[in-house]
Amino acid sequence: MIKYLCSICFWVLMMGTGEYSLMLAQEPAYTPKKGLEYIKAGDFENAELVYAHLLKKYPKDAAYNYYMGICLLNNRGDLSQSVKMLNYAQIKRVSRKVNYYLGRAHQLSFQFDEAISNFEKFLKSRSTDFEKVSKAKFFLTQCRDSKRISSKIYELTVLDKSKTLRDDVLEVYAPAKEVGRLYKNGDFFESGVEPDNVMFETERGDVVYFSMASSSEDTMSIYKMQKLLDGWGDSERIGEPVNSVYNDAFPFMETDGLTFYFSSDRPGGFGGFDIYKIYYDNETQGFLDPINMGIPFNSPDDDYLFVSDEFNQVAWFASNRETKGDTVMVYKVKWDGSQVRNMVDDPVQIVESASLKLGGKNDNKLGGGSHSLSQQNNGNSSGKHGEFSFSINDTIQYSNFDYFINTEALELFKTGYQMEHQRDSLALLMKNKRSEFERVANEVDRNRIVKDILKLESSVYNLDDQIREKYLLARQKELHEIQDRIKQGNYNRSIREDQDESKVLNFDGVFVPEKYTFHINDEFVRHYSKRADMYNKLFSENDIATLRYADSLYVWANILNLESARLLEHSTQVEEVEPVKIAQLLKRVDSLKGDKEEATSTQMIKESKELKILSNRMYHKALNKKYPIYYLKLKDASRKLNESNSKDILLLSQQGNTYFREAKDILNGPEGLNFESYEKAGTIKKAGIEKQEKALRLYSNLDNDEWKSAKEEHQGTIQQPYTKIHKGDADKETITKVDKELETGTIITENKDSSDKEIYKIQIGVFKNPPKQEALDKIPEVSKVVLEGRGLTKYFSGNYNSFEEAQKVIPEIIEAGFTGAFVVCFIGGKQSSLPKK
Repeated sequence: MIKYLCSICFWVLMMGTGEYSLMLAQEPAYTPKKGLEYIKAGDFENAELVYAHLLKKYPKDAAYNYYMGICLLNNRGDLSQSVKMLNYAQIKRVSRKVNYYLGRAHQLSFQFDEAISNFEKFLKSRSTDFEKVSKAKFFLTQCRDSKRISSKIYELTVLDKSKTLRDDVLEVYAPAKEVGRLYKNGDFFESGVEPDNVMFETERGDVVYFSMASSSEDTMSIYKMQKLLDGWGDSERIGEPVNSVYNDAFPFMETDGLTFYFSSDRPGGFGGFDIYKIYYDNETQGFLDPINMGIPFNSPDDDYLFVSDEFNQVAWFASNRETKGDTVMVYKVKWDGSQVRNMVDDPVQIVESASLKLGGKNDNKLGGGSHSLSQQNNGNSSGKHGEFSFSINDTIQYSNFDYFINTEALELFKTGYQMEHQRDSLALLMKNKRSEFERVANEVDRNRIVKDILKLESSVYNLDDQIREKYLLARQKELHEIQDRIKQGNYNRSIREDQDESKVLNFDGVFVPEKYTFHINDEFVRHYSKRADMYNKLFSENDIATLRYADSLYVWANILNLESARLLEHSTQVEEVEPVKIAQLLKRVDSLKGDKEEATSTQMIKESKELKILSNRMYHKALNKKYPIYYLKLKDASRKLNESNSKDILLLSQQGNTYFREAKDILNGPEGLNFESYEKAGTIKKAGIEKQEKALRLYSNLDNDEWKSAKEEHQGTIQQPYTKIHKGDADKETITKVDKELETGTIITENKDSSDKEIYKIQIGVFKNPPKQEALDKIPEVSKVVLEGRGLTKYFSGNYNSFEEAQKVIPEIIEAGFTGAFVVCFIGGKQSSLPKK
């Protein structure tokens, strides 16, 4: 009996063990080898499961982070997490390909500057993966186009988001019957076309637009067909520029019969299908150039089938940016005609706008949501809600005439608003005339058209000046009224103001973090004192508050710029580390030991870039605040002066206006906004402000000797170099020494015998091309060092025995135009780290 029971237990145990072994055999193999197999097979979903399991055990493994980042990228998971993991892999030098994946992750995240940088690094690595090299070049071109197009964006209110199968996309669209009808080709045509392609029938039912590929081409083109008395006519392929050699599809014509939308994968867009808008010209019986709809309508993925419903003030479009496989997302957005493309102040705006969050960014602002301004105002709006968008300052924006509290400001704004409509009509007419000029061959007709264009240009530019003046005066008077009511305690800000407290202006100054407060007090005092007399003599208390705030921003921007340059300089002193070979990919790295310097260098470069961008934004903000106040004061001054004493003031004022107009043209240029153009525009604005301030000083000192000397200087007196002003006649030998330094690139110190003596200089910048001589003449003796093999040259100013002595000269260097100046130390003729004291 006992023997029998033992036999039973043995067989039960064997069966259980067998089942357990079978279970083990069926359990997924979460091993590095299996993960690589999945990735090579393109099965990123299973690969993600493997590396998620491995990273729980080994979170610091660089290779696992690398592959997990690739999986998240391909599965369209959390792209920010993908970037984080790939950055970690980059720090650890896991693979040269990491820059390729980082570039793609940044591209899909609408961070085009970062994407461009990474794609360029990947291409410089001379990778032998020719497929990825080819794709990187293709994506790099897309990113550059995307960056150009993204200089202006729409900010939409997203009313609904519906995920659906691609083939069922039309079930989500619900335009009014008066708009027209959407079909599948197969529901309208019996044969001869791709049945699943989307087509559009106009509201009258007399024209249909559809897409198909003819037998002679491999790409889709858009066709139209008109209804005749006895049936439908022949299909007609729409010519360029609607159709191209690429895929063009998803047509839609608005009820005005002039505004046409379609989608295309032609070059010059974000990638995949992009949505384009194009206007039909009745005079020429043809289409004008197509306009890429930009962000947030378009993305590096497929975006298509834009349909607007003017009767319900909504629009729809589809995209696969948030989906994968055969599913797409259909977005329903508010589209009431008030949406316009605005300039981008911050790359973060692009990312936020492109995210298309439900409810949108504008819920509590103009024209949307349950807390719109008209409802906050109890619906007592005499004007059309959302008719315009007029910024009073950083936090107050009007969209309704009833929001004005100063009657004079309201009348000025209404006049400017009417002029703006008149200007737009003339500008459109001028555009049509230019198109007509290109088509006409007859010389007599061309001369006539040129005269018409010149006349229209003059009218448009004159209206531009008048509109700007009306708006500036309206803004100034309304802001003064608000400030006076705030002082009296009877201003209700909740009706009109954006409630984001982080944007509220502080007219007492600017908060500066403790880490950046070096030499700040002296700079503020110096900057204010140079302008205080002019402010007090010419401007009201409210204007002075704004000007002082602008000065604070400007000084603060100088400090951030200086800190940016210092960080960049220190980061270059860290040596590059050789990349790890591919064979080391699967080796575990347990810590960041040995990479501390590199990580610090990367962080310093990143922080330097962020500070540089921030400082430029603050420069623009400061200059933009000053310009309208100066402009109006000089405009008023021109009416009070007679012809003899106003000539110089008017000339300087006009020069200042020209500079600001030039800066505006740069920011609104067709090539789009990038950091270089943004920085250049800021420099031009600064020159404009300097012209205005010079004119205002002349105006405020007409009866003093300063007027005469300033007038003489303006009429052609050549400013003496800094060395001559501060050192008398200046030893010719010293000047010769400086000239030789500039030619040879050597550094000359005052005490050659003391090789270990510390000499302090002020680094004014690192340049590809030499700075302007007129700027160099304003600062102490200049020397330079050529950075071999990099095409760059460091420029320095002065020789000082102590850090404190050099630091005192920094404000004058910045005033000369070298806003990134900072102190450096030389020992034995070589640049060294600043001594610890």
